[in-house]
Formats: sequence, C-alpha cells, structure tokens
Amino acid sequence: MRKLLACVLILLALSVAASAASPTYHGNRDSHVFHRPGCRYYNCKHCVVAFASRQAALDAGYRPCKVCKP
Repeated sequence: MRKLLACVLILLALSVAASAASPTYHGNRDSHVFHRPGCRYYNCKHCVVAFASRQAALDAGYRPCKVCKP
C-alpha cells in the first residue's frame, strides 16, 4: 500500500512540474493573436511568443484567436 501511495505521489508531482514548465499559449508576433494547444494555428512559423496563462497574453496586448477561442 505504501509503494502504491508513493507512486501516485511521484506521478502527481511529475505532472504538476511538467504542466508548469510548458507554456499554455503561443502568440503570433506579427498579428498579436494568441492560440491554445490544439488550434490549427498553434505552431505557425510566427507563433514564437509563449505565455503561461491567458491573462498574461491579454496583458501583453495580444487578442484571442477567433478559431480556438482561448
């Protein structure tokens, strides 16, 4: 039982660390539009600005994508 609990805690810690390390949104430096993962424009060649949150993108002057509506 202790091994199972230890494994669950380790997996939980790893998932939290992985989600904190990767940015959630990509912003297009030319159009100032930001996209969420799964959007067809998320990995465009001009989407090089990374934001950790939706609010961070809005605060930087970016607007939400009209396709993925982040």
